[in-house]
Amino acid sequence: MTEEQKARRAEIARENGAKSQGPVSITGKYISSLNGIDTGEHATVRKEELPECIALLSTDCRHAYLRLFQKHVRQLQPESDCERTLVRHMAVELFQLERTISLETHARQRGIDDVIRAYADLSDPDRELFAYEKGLQKDKLWRSLQRDKKAHLAAYASYQKLLKQTRKDFPVVPPEPVNYDADANLAEEPLPPPEVVAEAIAHADRAKNEPSYELPQWVAEMILNAALMAEIAPGYDVEQLLEKLTDPGLPRAA
Repeated sequence: MTEEQKARRAEIARENGAKSQGPVSITGKYISSLNGIDTGEHATVRKEELPECIALLSTDCRHAYLRLFQKHVRQLQPESDCERTLVRHMAVELFQLERTISLETHARQRGIDDVIRAYADLSDPDRELFAYEKGLQKDKLWRSLQRDKKAHLAAYASYQKLLKQTRKDFPVVPPEPVNYDADANLAEEPLPPPEVVAEAIAHADRAKNEPSYELPQWVAEMILNAALMAEIAPGYDVEQLLEKLTDPGLPRAA
């Protein structure tokens, strides 16, 4: 084709396009309405570092939470990322319920231990009764624990109901692939935040400059953890502190 023919054909195409009023049939209009929807077929998948909600404390066993979450996944088989989020919330509430029960058990056991130390001659039933009577003085604590247990159990049942309703009203056919990378990353122990690292380094610097300064126990544990120090403070010289920490004659602050 000559350049003149190409230009003429382009002009005809523009004229025809200007006359078009879009699809006329119902099917055509429906297909056209989907033009602005991103199906994600060619989208780049971004790996999440952590899930949307994190309900773990520094004293929690992260592997115990993951095992509980995995049990829920195996039984409930979430069929979309939305369902996975609901399943995660269910696991979180049940995990927090178990944490509260553990706190209550620990509090009661501590009361029994106090009685054992004070009254060694009592029988086990008497020790438990005496500890229970003393524990009544902590009525506010017990009522708070009971409220927490009821709240977590109610939330768990609510998320379970919501999952069933979601599956009924918005079925995913066929099921979409669900990415669990973010949840698996919870197995790794988190690094201390920058402000904690800065405070630990400040204590360490003071211990270097003041030989009599008692290094806090939590800072000493960080200094003795070579792998952790390599992550949070690479290049920081700890040799002088290591000599101090490994000397059994030098006390450390709690």
